[in-house]
Amino acid sequence: MSNIKISVVIPFYNTPVDFFKECIESVKKLNPFEIILVDDCSSDVELVEMAKSLGCKYYKTSYQSGFDGHPFNIGVQKAAGDYICRVDSDDILLELPVEMPYDIHYGNANRVAMPKTLTLEELILAPRAIFNAMVIKKEILIKYPLPEDANVFADVLLALRLLHNEYSYDIHKTINYIYRKRENSIQTSQSHFQHRLRLMQTVSRFCYLENIVPEKSIHYLELAMLNVRYGSKSRQVYKNYKANK
Repeated sequence: MSNIKISVVIPFYNTPVDFFKECIESVKKLNPFEIILVDDCSSDVELVEMAKSLGCKYYKTSYQSGFDGHPFNIGVQKAAGDYICRVDSDDILLELPVEMPYDIHYGNANRVAMPKTLTLEELILAPRAIFNAMVIKKEILIKYPLPEDANVFADVLLALRLLHNEYSYDIHKTINYIYRKRENSIQTSQSHFQHRLRLMQTVSRFCYLENIVPEKSIHYLELAMLNVRYGSKSRQVYKNYKANK
């Protein structure tokens, strides 16, 4: 049980009922300050009725946005806790932090490399989902709301901005988040190359929003282009380049 006020925000849209139920049950076991479910206009009647009956706070978007940014931002606005934890509606949360000595507490997911050496360059070369199970001050998410369009990776953009602005963080020491991959999700419905193009747009928007100087912006975009060209091999390519420079 956490002794800090953590609002767990769970956006959802037509999540399989059994996955959804397991997700909510896992979060309830941790007894957070509150659980906020934000329905992105689901058409599954059984799912919606279940969401309304679970004893959580339930909200619904005014339109079907198709991405988590809009429903998540609604959840943040409605949250009464001092901290926010984001959980996908088909995943499992195992633990929450019991104290928050830093601005951000990153989760430790079962299929995602821990962000223990996280830098802007590393995240651009090897973007990954580090937003789920992250506990963060609500005031930071009010200042940096998630983008609500399909052109960028909302979680990567947020992480880049947090790193750039040097917010303090630590990382959960053990695995506390079970990430479950489903067919026909947004991540599996697009090619690797399409994802890499979205990363280019994500880095470009980051440079624009943070008013990064041109020389540094070009450097970050060149790193993103390495990812476009080489994918998972881009970090090694960049390492070799620096070694031979």
